[in-house]
Amino acid sequence: MEIGTIVAAVVALRFFPFPFLTFPLALSLWYMSMDLTPLIFGQTSFTWNERLWVSFIFGLFTVLIAYIIDIRIRTRDYAFWIYLFGALAFLCGLSLIDTDNELAKFIYCLLNVGLIFFSVYIRRNIFIILGSLGVFGYTIHLAYEVFKDSYLFPIALSVLGLLIIYVGIQYQVHKDRIEAFVESLFPQRLWKWRPPKRY
Repeated sequence: MEIGTIVAAVVALRFFPFPFLTFPLALSLWYMSMDLTPLIFGQTSFTWNERLWVSFIFGLFTVLIAYIIDIRIRTRDYAFWIYLFGALAFLCGLSLIDTDNELAKFIYCLLNVGLIFFSVYIRRNIFIILGSLGVFGYTIHLAYEVFKDSYLFPIALSVLGLLIIYVGIQYQVHKDRIEAFVESLFPQRLWKWRPPKRY
């Protein structure tokens, strides 16, 4: 079924260059990655973590494909839905992988912070949203598991929440200046690889 949808979407895109046609294409590719999990691991039964790793790797490759499409096709936005499903597959897989290692969870938080900066570089808000949700999820983990018996942590978390709200408001007010500053942090040689501004 997924193969039929993918073929139909590709044929439709060939004759009707309409960006929304990438929606069923991206969705079907995601479903197909889940169906291919038994073939990838060479067994019929597999663990939930193995399925999540497939989702993570598939999402990573899908985001890469979306990025290539984004920098090559500048007239229309064919990359939006591919970015969306790729980012969701990537972050859902990464977020739900079961680990008791606190260092791995901290690295996960840093990756989400990296996604926020990455969103400025490629000019896609989806990565700001997902990166922020990932950081929020990590702070929930700290509140309910790491510091669950601490009396000071809820106060610190409340202050952090207010600070995040304040930063969000300031970002909206000074968005252009902040983005210009973040853009100045990127080396000049990377600028030619930036996708065009779509919004």
